[in-house]
Amino acid sequence: MILKNPITNTIKNSINDCAYTINIAVPFISCFAISILSNENIVSLVDKKIITRFDESYINSFDLPTLEILINLGFEIRFDNNIHLKLYIIDNDSYVSSSNLTKGGFEDNIELTVKVDEKNNEDCKSFFDVLWNKNVQNNITLDILKANKSKYELLKKRSLYLKEKEKTVSTNQFSIVDLDIENMINIIISENKDYSQLLKLEFEANKLRNATKKNLKEGFDPKIFYVIEGHPSRKHTLFYDFSYGYEYQLAGSGLRESHFQSVFEHPYFEEIFNYIFPDMIGMPPWKLHDINILKEFCKGIFDFDLPSYKEAMPIRLASYFYPDFILPIFKLDHLERICKAFGFETNSITNGDRLFIYNSFLAEKMSHLPFKNVIKGNIAYQVYFTAELLDRLNKGESYDSILNSYTKVWIKSFIVEGQKIIIKLNEKSG
Repeated sequence: MILKNPITNTIKNSINDCAYTINIAVPFISCFAISILSNENIVSLVDKKIITRFDESYINSFDLPTLEILINLGFEIRFDNNIHLKLYIIDNDSYVSSSNLTKGGFEDNIELTVKVDEKNNEDCKSFFDVLWNKNVQNNITLDILKANKSKYELLKKRSLYLKEKEKTVSTNQFSIVDLDIENMINIIISENKDYSQLLKLEFEANKLRNATKKNLKEGFDPKIFYVIEGHPSRKHTLFYDFSYGYEYQLAGSGLRESHFQSVFEHPYFEEIFNYIFPDMIGMPPWKLHDINILKEFCKGIFDFDLPSYKEAMPIRLASYFYPDFILPIFKLDHLERICKAFGFETNSITNGDRLFIYNSFLAEKMSHLPFKNVIKGNIAYQVYFTAELLDRLNKGESYDSILNSYTKVWIKSFIVEGQKIIIKLNEKSG
């Protein structure tokens, strides 16, 4: 008998009449399985077995809550990550199908299912038994589900982003009459600014980053991130490096110790970090060279509701672990102003969209520069503050009053360099 979708009622009717055996071999199972298998008739059945995949690359082969419910219903579950068949054996009714044990498989998708005759039913049972015995070492237990909870939470979060409909984000590139960005960058480069100190800092910082990543791959340890003053390991924490060490000298974040402490000591931080650095829990690392994965990553790092974990902290952590992909500019309004100086703006609203769009635009705009992101970030800031200086000069303010209006030393240095760049721009324009 050949059956077209939906097959839900057909399978349910077989289960209602079942007296002894439900054996299922199927790659993908979703929570829809509970509506099929949580039948009062199920409790008394003796032979309840499921063979499925247990693969953290896809949520419907790693749906831990559903698997837990099925185990509690009395099912023995084993995994085989190579199976592709869909086989449902319910006493003497056997179904060979293209349908996974999901709502799509049973109802929404275009699928075909064959209910086999009595002779082939025995062959189906024999095939299942061979597959079951082959995977005798691959039992899925409640302890295994508990041990994989962190992986499931991360996979669930990433799956939500994959299901989101693509939003159209309006962007605009416009010309700036008073500012020739290309000439400005050429002047900045031709100045042969000495970046040796930055490069030396980055070299030392990278050694610490690699050591931190190595330690974290052995498991989450909050002492890697923060300990209180007086603790012997304080100078070896990420907090200390961000606040006083090489990372601070490379790019200060403006965050205080209380910010780091409230985030790093929060019980929810481990879940945040699982997302940022999935390597720690044995999940595949982020492949941020893929533009779609970079977009997913940028959207997801802000999706945690913790005090002090709003904007600068997510970007700072992202640039620490992925310095080749995330510019060390930790405030979105700074990124916005820099992009506007380059003649670019967007109407995107969410932090994730803004970070992705601004970061991607600047990466493309400066892709021809023979520098790493730490230096490109420095150049981007120089462009922005030079543009701001020029704007204020054009409005009639004096250079000295503009310089004195800034209290931060690092900004003053960009203003001083900006004046030199403007003079050379004027010389070039005649």
